[in-house]
Amino acid sequence: MTEPARPAPNPYTRGFRLAVDGIKLAFRSEDVGRAYLKVAAVIFSVSLVIGGLGLWALWTHAVPGEDDPAMWMVIASWIVRVVGSALTLIVAPLLAILVVNVVFPLFNQGVFIAGLRVADPDRAARLEAKPGMPLMPAAGIASWRLLKFVAGSLVFFAIGLVPVVGTIAGTVGQLWLSARTVAWELLDPYFDCLDIRYAEQRELVERHNKTLLGFGLPIALIFAVPFVGPLLFGLAQVAGAHFVAHELPVDPREHAEPDAPPR
Repeated sequence: MTEPARPAPNPYTRGFRLAVDGIKLAFRSEDVGRAYLKVAAVIFSVSLVIGGLGLWALWTHAVPGEDDPAMWMVIASWIVRVVGSALTLIVAPLLAILVVNVVFPLFNQGVFIAGLRVADPDRAARLEAKPGMPLMPAAGIASWRLLKFVAGSLVFFAIGLVPVVGTIAGTVGQLWLSARTVAWELLDPYFDCLDIRYAEQRELVERHNKTLLGFGLPIALIFAVPFVGPLLFGLAQVAGAHFVAHELPVDPREHAEPDAPPR
């Protein structure tokens, strides 16, 4: 008698497991450790600057301008400070990643390839041999993702200023945006290796939307931990390689031979 087929795992749960297993994978490779230090130092430094400037602006400038302000102005200023501080902790590390990726495209590719060598050595070798995306298109795509993230974060910040319901909705919305953005960002080295441009990236992200949200949410929450979160970016990037190895089907371009150089 045949056993009944097991139900397919929930995509959110599968994404979460891929994130956890991918971070565990990062501890099993010396190559990951060597590539990790440089990336972690850069992300930590930029995140510290962005987060520090954001918190400084909120707690020094979000104050009523009168000597004897009305009560509603005092309450409003405290709402701005509290909501803004919470969102700054969520946003700063991911914003740092996006900014660095604009200035230094492909900066995280070394950690990604090192992680993929552990998860799928053959696939890693094929991707590493690809010529990759030219720097200008890569920087342009990274800049567009940065602008969209900033615009979305400002919208959710405005929503969060509405007492009670707005605060909850704004925080949940920002977590959703951060989870989606960080998952997309961790796939960026894969897109760069195969020269996959923005429209195709967006289509792939939409196709795997539920799994990527389950994957990105725990990483976004880890990043939000002050000081510690940004230091774990390298581990998260290895988790991105683990996601590619176990969730994304092999693209035909991975096997295609590079075009011969012109004579």
